[in-house]
Amino acid sequence: MQSLSWYVKRIKTMSTQEITWRVRSLSAALLEHTRVKMNIIASPAFQAGYQEQAPFSPPFRVFVGDIKQFNTQWRPALLTKADHILQHKLSYFNLHDLDLETPINWHKDHATGQQTSRAAIMTVNYRDIKKNGDCKLVWEPNRHHQFVVLARAYQVTGDLKYAQGVISQITSWLDANPYGYGMNWKNPLELGIRIINWVWAIDLILDSGLFTGEFKARLLHSVYLHCRDVSGKFSQGSSANNHLVGEAAGVYIAASYFSILKDAPTWQKKSKAVLENEIQAQTFSDGGSKEHGFSYQFFVFQLYLFSSQIAHWQNNNFSSGYQHTLNKLAEFIAIIAQGGQDYPMLGDQDDGYALDLGNYVHDINALCDLASHLYDNEIFRINAQEASEAAFWLFNQRGRDKNLAFSLQPTPLASHKFVESGYYLLQAGSLKTNDQVSVLFDCAELGYTSIAAHGHADALSLVMRLNGQDLLADSGTYDYYSFPHWRDHFRKTQAHNTIEVDGLDQSVMTGPFMWEKHAQAQCTVWEPNNTGGIVTGTHNGYLRLTSPVTHQRSLNLNTQQKKLQITDQIQSQGDHNIALYFHLSEYCADIKVDGQFCSLILGTSKVIITLPDNLMLEAIQGEWHQDPNHVSLGWISRGYHQRTPITTLIARGKTTTSQQFTTSIQWL
Repeated sequence: MQSLSWYVKRIKTMSTQEITWRVRSLSAALLEHTRVKMNIIASPAFQAGYQEQAPFSPPFRVFVGDIKQFNTQWRPALLTKADHILQHKLSYFNLHDLDLETPINWHKDHATGQQTSRAAIMTVNYRDIKKNGDCKLVWEPNRHHQFVVLARAYQVTGDLKYAQGVISQITSWLDANPYGYGMNWKNPLELGIRIINWVWAIDLILDSGLFTGEFKARLLHSVYLHCRDVSGKFSQGSSANNHLVGEAAGVYIAASYFSILKDAPTWQKKSKAVLENEIQAQTFSDGGSKEHGFSYQFFVFQLYLFSSQIAHWQNNNFSSGYQHTLNKLAEFIAIIAQGGQDYPMLGDQDDGYALDLGNYVHDINALCDLASHLYDNEIFRINAQEASEAAFWLFNQRGRDKNLAFSLQPTPLASHKFVESGYYLLQAGSLKTNDQVSVLFDCAELGYTSIAAHGHADALSLVMRLNGQDLLADSGTYDYYSFPHWRDHFRKTQAHNTIEVDGLDQSVMTGPFMWEKHAQAQCTVWEPNNTGGIVTGTHNGYLRLTSPVTHQRSLNLNTQQKKLQITDQIQSQGDHNIALYFHLSEYCADIKVDGQFCSLILGTSKVIITLPDNLMLEAIQGEWHQDPNHVSLGWISRGYHQRTPITTLIARGKTTTSQQFTTSIQWL
């Protein structure tokens, strides 16, 4: 359980309106808890004319294309994955072909073997690792992405075993998860994601004739309980981030598809209004997400997109403002992605996604492909080399003709600013001419709302990419719950390519998803040109010190000279210890440190980094340790519970009053 001081700090971040909502929510939860204990479970009513024995006829189909156009190159991976799922084997996070047991154990952290509580949800603390394991590892199989994989396999092969697999595994889940009990009814976001996957899975196997009888009745009852529960608990206040988007999207999509439920129109209207509001409230006008977690931008983009498609298929479109903002979200993703094969990992990332339609959650080509079906903008086609499987399932025979959408040659990069979001790209060159350079500069705020739940202490950090490969990388996230020391480490200032003062973070964290003091950054100079340009920013995170410190950083990119110069200005009236961090990506090879110089090979380029001569340079490489809580520098995490050793350069020294430190990066 969290300490009393944590709850006091948490309450201090809440508005009066949020506190009132939480009190009312608690009262409603207590009432529902009593009803569940007395076995008074609400039952669905149906629209007039509904006949239980009649075949289910949804108002739209999620796939209306020609399955003969399915790319045969996608088939082996799909069927291999589906066959493993039939054997109750799943791969997620750092786990591969993990056996979920027979019958499937839906109440287990299968990574550690820890069983989870099956008590009434009022008494379940999902953050209690000792009692419930890592909730993310428990919840991931319960999001039911795997059912859509089975359903896609049924569509491709016509083999009834895959459709039967969907029915038997959902039945297994219904048997093991009575309403109101256990971890899998605890978090409304998880319910929202689950029913989105139920919609796609059921619709893709609908022609099998298996969605009938007792199973259909049980599933409709559970969908009703999911929608009723989530729509009554929509997140508010400091919790109204991507969770609220997932909750509303789940209700909207399920209520739209299962429109035979009498309450469906009410839920649909309510959830659609939430989505209309949140896409504006949680998105800057330049398309950046206010959570400042790039991975979560992928997540909410999918949720907004799928909801938009459902509305379109019903001739009940979202507003033009909604569509415009969805366009900007996609544009932001595509422009940030232009410079590299890996998407920058600024802020938290937990590998969350809405549907498994055949492409990895962070497959930027697939995201650009999806967007290109909706918007007439060349930017969405730049990275895509071939059509994606995800777009096939969503748009086959629904999208416009894209005959040559993926034949465009890579275009030269150009510098770009996202003023409202606080991100600046110095860029130039092209992959075609092997001189492409992209530098992403972070002048953004810490995160969304007063707690900035998914923010990192990364003000004035940078990510640098040469010819598509990371040179200086953001180190990622790695964990939320299992390893609290690692959770803190990857959010700290020293885990990013910026300066740390007196061993302190720029912002002050007070919990695994809460920050008390927020560093405020701003861009003061923006002078782009055709070889990159200059950008300067400053932040006030260290003004809280007894002897206040201001950090100003200027980046000067000149691709003609093949050079990036980084100038850090520390301004103070006192003495301070500073540490300048650069995290070299796992793609860097033959790394050598000699005095103030670091040389390395990245792809076909030789890179020389010259660190400030008034600082002492050392290099740290991550080494595996028997104690999983042993934390050190020298690691990058590209996925949840996945980390790879890298080399971290640290230049340390003291500063007296105002001082300047210059780093240069050159490549050949």
